[in-house]
Amino acid sequence: MFIPSLATAIPQITSDFHSLNDIGWYGSSYLIAQMALLPTCGRFYAFYNIKWMYCSSLIIFELGSVVSAVAPNSVALIIGRAISGIGAAGIVSGTTTILSYCVALKTQAKISPIVLGMYSIGSAIGPLVGGSITDSKTLTWRFVFWINLPFGAVGLALVWFALRNPPPAVKGGLPWIQKIRQLDIPGATLLLGATSCLNLALQWGGIVYPWSNAKVFGCLIGFGLLTIVFLYLQFRFKESSTVPLRIFRSRTVSAACAFMMLVQVAMVLQSYFWPIYFQSVRNTSARDSGINMLPMIVSNSIGTVCAGWIASMYGHYVPLMWVGAPVLTVGGGLYQLVRPDSPRGQWIGFQILSGIGYGICSQMPILAVQVVLGKPDIPTGLVMVMFFQVLGGALAPSVGQNIFTDKLLRNLMEVEGVDAAAVVAAGGREFRDMVPPQLLDAVVDGFNSALRNVFWVAVVAPAIAWAVSWAMEWRQLPDSKRTIAQAPDADLEKSAGVPATEDSKKKKKIGAPGTEDLEK
Repeated sequence: MFIPSLATAIPQITSDFHSLNDIGWYGSSYLIAQMALLPTCGRFYAFYNIKWMYCSSLIIFELGSVVSAVAPNSVALIIGRAISGIGAAGIVSGTTTILSYCVALKTQAKISPIVLGMYSIGSAIGPLVGGSITDSKTLTWRFVFWINLPFGAVGLALVWFALRNPPPAVKGGLPWIQKIRQLDIPGATLLLGATSCLNLALQWGGIVYPWSNAKVFGCLIGFGLLTIVFLYLQFRFKESSTVPLRIFRSRTVSAACAFMMLVQVAMVLQSYFWPIYFQSVRNTSARDSGINMLPMIVSNSIGTVCAGWIASMYGHYVPLMWVGAPVLTVGGGLYQLVRPDSPRGQWIGFQILSGIGYGICSQMPILAVQVVLGKPDIPTGLVMVMFFQVLGGALAPSVGQNIFTDKLLRNLMEVEGVDAAAVVAAGGREFRDMVPPQLLDAVVDGFNSALRNVFWVAVVAPAIAWAVSWAMEWRQLPDSKRTIAQAPDADLEKSAGVPATEDSKKKKKIGAPGTEDLEK
């Protein structure tokens, strides 16, 4: 519920902090932190108590919400979002790990839509709650963050008392120093730094500074150097690295990661910039903006549930990727027809197409990697898919902001009597108070034209994803229960780069039920 509710509050936040140029950071800071720490958190769940890890992640997420709620300026808000992103990394990886421990793959295809349906219910309520809170003179947008605390407390209690604690994938015999080494903290730090440098370059380049400016150029150089060092460490440490490159030898894993990243770029762009259209172009309230987002959110939920049941019934997931990505592409492309006075039915229909398209295809890569990988590699494969999903979501707001601001400034410079820089600084809603009434229509058209440029990215990304999906292996979901908890200890220790113990070797000789079929 939190992310959709924040999206409807962003235009007002930019007006209060005079920070239209920071739109990208409100999403990217959260997603970059989540992305960089996802692999590390996945390893935490392999080595430490799942319940403690999950509850700790919830607490960190709530701490970030408090920091954001009391933020005196835009920078503090961004820091709070980053802290929440750290907690979200543990929550996301923990949820998927727990599900893969306990549920067979075909059953996962049925249960995952239910879990995502709960997320969609929160997504449907979120814009309404966020919009109503933002429009309230008493509560203000800060309560979008405060409201997380009671929900987080309830979630913490439910997890603590209801979560069954399956054994970790690697038994507790490892010395703590080996566990620390397996976490690859240097790799996570380098990845965080590299992504932050790229994000800064994308947000500054051509907007705040020219692309030739030393600051922008320095960020690009920093991104390149940090990436090179990061890749070197991945090759050197192999199984203990943040991103084990070995699993990408499977073309399904590589295609699944690329597919997930590309469709996520399209969906995050639409989620962040449709509210800008409603509030900046159509001059609706934050609450009404949240209501207007419901077609995409509800259709996403419906598409996810239907796709899950179809995959479970027929056992095939690749065709759903072939169908979903083109539908998402069409939904993004139709935004080019949207105008400030477009009829309601038009933008509702376009959102429905995007939501259904994303819902149909977005969960299939998660099923795919569990089919093609051996049991010891499944946790790593799942984390990699989520890693690239969040990477797409982290870069999308920055790319969108750069395109939007660049086009908006150029549009406003063509309107005589308007201070383009002042309009951008005023934010997504307050600019109407400073623009002369006779020039307001031209400025609004400038906003809408800039948004159309952003939505071209939401066309290209899923179109490329559709092409990538043809690299997927044609495999079928197995009927047998395939959980990580059943994996022999020796295999699991081998996947972590740890010598097998005598006990695990004996277990390997005996074999786990069904292991032979799965290895085949």
